[in-house]
Formats: sequence, C-alpha cells, structure tokens
Amino acid sequence: VKMSGYILCQIKRAKIPYYIVNISTNIYSIEELCYYMYHNIYLLDDTIINEQLCVWIRDELHLRRLYQKLYPRLDERSNIGEFILPIFKEINYLSHDQFKEMNERLKQFEEQPEAVRRKLKGDYLVEHEKYINAIRVYQSALEDVKDTNLGEQFTGSVYNNMGCAYASLFQMEEALECFRKSYEFLHSRAALKSYLFAVHMNNGREAYEQLAHELDVDAETRKEMDAQMAEAMKVELPKDLDSALTAWTRDYHRNTGL
Repeated sequence: VKMSGYILCQIKRAKIPYYIVNISTNIYSIEELCYYMYHNIYLLDDTIINEQLCVWIRDELHLRRLYQKLYPRLDERSNIGEFILPIFKEINYLSHDQFKEMNERLKQFEEQPEAVRRKLKGDYLVEHEKYINAIRVYQSALEDVKDTNLGEQFTGSVYNNMGCAYASLFQMEEALECFRKSYEFLHSRAALKSYLFAVHMNNGREAYEQLAHELDVDAETRKEMDAQMAEAMKVELPKDLDSALTAWTRDYHRNTGL
C-alpha cells in the first residue's frame, strides 16, 4: 500500500537490501518489491527474476514458504506473471482486477519481438535517468533487429532514443552520430531537427548552417530552430543546461511518440 509517498510494511524489513541493478536501487521489504514489479513490468528480466531474489526472500525477509513456491518456478521464467503472482499474493498487494490488468500488459510485452522488448526496456530506463544502462539496451536492440522485419522506422526510432540518452550524458559526439543515423532511416522533420541541434551543439553554428544548406532545410523549420537555439544559448549554469536538455529530450519523445 502506498500512502503519501510512503509504503506501509506488513512484514519486517530486511537488514540487508536486495539491489535492483536496472535502476541502481536497494529494496528492503516485500512491499517495495511489489511496488517495483507493478510499476516497472518492462524491467522484469533475469536481473531480478533469479535465484538471488529467492534466497533474499528466504533469508532476509524470512518468508520460507514463499521461497519454496518461487524457486521451482525459476525454470519457467518465460512466464513472468506466473513467477511474480505468489509475491503479490503474499501480502494481497493487488486486487484481482489489478493483477489481471498487469498480467495482460505482461503478456502483450512478452509477445513482442525481442528487439521491441529491448527498446521498451531502454525507454523505461531513460525515464529513470539510467542513461548508460539504457544505451546498452538500445545497442542490443539494434543487434536483435538485424534478424527481424521490423523495418527502418523501428531502427531509426532506436537510434533517436539512444541519441537522447547520449545527449543527457553530454556525450554529444555519440549523440550526433545516433541522430545522423536516425535521420538516414526516418527522414522525418523531428529527426532532422534533432540531427541539426546535435550538430550545432557539437560543431558550432557554421557547421549547423552548412548542414542545413546541404539538406535544403525549409525556412519555417530554420526559423523554429533558430528561436529554440537562441533560447538555449541564454543558459549559463550547468544545472540549468541539464534541465534544458532534459526538456528537449522529453519534447522529442512527446512529438514523435517514440
């Protein structure tokens, strides 16, 4: 149960936490574990569905019977819903309808090609500001897409989102390369703007002007970008720059739906 930002614990908290690698977070109770699983279904992989979690539940939360239910199910982890169901039932964390709705989302997620699942996971990690982990996941998604028929639209969207992750780390050369590849696949206005922004931030105004000329960017797009970049140039403090870059990333996701 979550009330006013606090989770009310029905079972004693662990002295030694369980470390969730994906979001670099320690959890100390079964309530916190349920909260994480319910709100982060795209991050439920073998970094959390594993033997270490079962042992932690047995030794730190002293829930031996729950451990005995979970451990045999590790071999069937392809059905994540079946594995996590006993954990939610242990404290009646979800209503029947809530669990049914969550399980449906899980099934839809598991039915997607591996490359799509990795992209969704990367997007979730970006939301948690775990940019390095997200970049690794996006890179693996690009490897997986080679053996699929997902097409250039999907590949371009992965490069775009990976570019945003690099930009959030201020690794602008890497971001620029991602946005360049994204534009090559998508040829969309949003991808074009991201590419041009990255060129301006990494190589300066002259390089930006030259590329805009080479790509024959229309006057309306140039006007919009000039106004946005003029606003960005007013930023002086690193903290404010970080906020501006975060806003740019969110604006990109909102505008493209990727």
